Amino acid sequence: VVVLTITACDNKTESALLHLTGPTMGTTYNITLVSPPADIVKESLQQDIDLLLQALNQQMSTYIDDSEIRRFNRAGVNQWFPVSADFLAVIILSQKIAELSSGHFDITVGPLVELWGFGGSGGDGADNPYSRVPTAEQIAIAKNKVGWQSLQIDPARQTLLKTKHLWLDVSAVAKGYGVDKIARLLTQRGIEHFLVEIGGEMRVAGNNRQGQPWRIGIETPALLHRQAQQLILLSDKAIATSGDYRNYFEVAGQRYSHTIDPATGYPVRHAIASVTVVADTAAEADALATALNAMGERGAMALARAEKLAAYFILYDNDSGETYRVEQTPEFQAYLP
Repeated sequence: VVVLTITACDNKTESALLHLTGPTMGTTYNITLVSPPADIVKESLQQDIDLLLQALNQQMSTYIDDSEIRRFNRAGVNQWFPVSADFLAVIILSQKIAELSSGHFDITVGPLVELWGFGGSGGDGADNPYSRVPTAEQIAIAKNKVGWQSLQIDPARQTLLKTKHLWLDVSAVAKGYGVDKIARLLTQRGIEHFLVEIGGEMRVAGNNRQGQPWRIGIETPALLHRQAQQLILLSDKAIATSGDYRNYFEVAGQRYSHTIDPATGYPVRHAIASVTVVADTAAEADALATALNAMGERGAMALARAEKLAAYFILYDNDSGETYRVEQTPEFQAYLP
């Protein structure tokens, strides 16, 4: 979790707040409602949110044996497989970002993630308890089971097909998509001012308790403390951050990131400590942040500028990883205080 909510305190009249929280997707959700309608019953709303998230988990969790994604992963090659509307929407977005990023974002990369020991998701890769580096032969075998172009979509029939054995993992989109689903539910209930967060992926609407844009802090890349590196102001937007400084292992002094390059089969090696993206939806911000993090600073910044993305990069400024520098796109500067 590398996005923080900052609460402002001043002398202005503060509106009523309603907080909801609970477990989901291996983490927690946190929701703040500002001045909700009088007919909103907290217990009833929370029950509806829990049911919504349970349904998404049943569709997209690789930890649930009979989930929709696990059943597709076990299905045969060259067989059209019917899927739910939500799962289809996540796949369509994922393939769009895969194409945009020239395959650096790839929801079929699961076998490589498992091989390097960052999975534990029920995939078919080898287990790696952070103690060894896979051999070139093992990486080559896993790469044969990776490739976003081998996944086909028929939106009209709401079906998917794989042209070779694939193991999908949509964890880089699912939390953001869950945030968007909750935001849609809240809007339908007439709630105009809210913040929804799942595992660091966040979406806000309207204003905070002080009647101002929501104050969001981007975390400093440090293991021993958590504080805001940069404050931004958001209304009616989503934000997500992808970074590798909390999830890696070292062997013989070499640092191995959890972000795997599908093209090489090896963890990425670049100067990006974290990248934050502001977008209209949390699913899009989630996927774009992951894609940019996998591309390396040159490719990521080039893509962010070409696509006019609101992106903020924290880059390692030395080999020790103890000092940092910042780069951002012009579009991101619009959200600075």
